[in-house]
Amino acid sequence: MSKIYCNLSLNELENAVWLEPQHTSHLVETCHALRKIPLRKLTVENIRMLVGQKIGLEYLIPMAIEHLEKNPWCSGDYYDGDLLEVVLRVDAEFWHEHPNMQHRLSEVMSRIQGYVELYSKQISPSWDKLSKSM
Repeated sequence: MSKIYCNLSLNELENAVWLEPQHTSHLVETCHALRKIPLRKLTVENIRMLVGQKIGLEYLIPMAIEHLEKNPWCSGDYYDGDLLEVVLRVDAEFWHEHPNMQHRLSEVMSRIQGYVELYSKQISPSWDKLSKSM
C-alpha cells in the first residue's frame, strides 16, 4: 500500500464524508469514527470491523492481506483468525475485480492448507503417541 494512502483517512481517500448516522449503535458510531482516522493508525480490529461491514474494501483489503501474509491467524478482538474470516466473506465480485489481491489471498490460503496437512500427517500422530505414553 502506498505510504501516501496510509496517511489519509477513508473519508479523504473516497472523497466522501458520511452524514451523521440516523440511528446510533456502537457499531455504527465506531465505523463512522474509524472513517476519519488515517489508515496507518487502524488496528487489526478496526480493519476487521470495517471489512466486516463492507466499508472501504478498496483500501482495507490490501491492509488486511498484509496482516494475513505475516500471520494468517492474526486477530482483532474476538478470536484467532477473525480477520481471515471476514476477508473470506467479501463478495466474489470484489475478488474478480482485484485479481492481484485474489492471488495474494490464495497464497495465504495455500499456506494454511500446508499447515493443516502438516498437522494431520505429522504433528497430530506424534502428539497422540506421546499423550498415550504420558
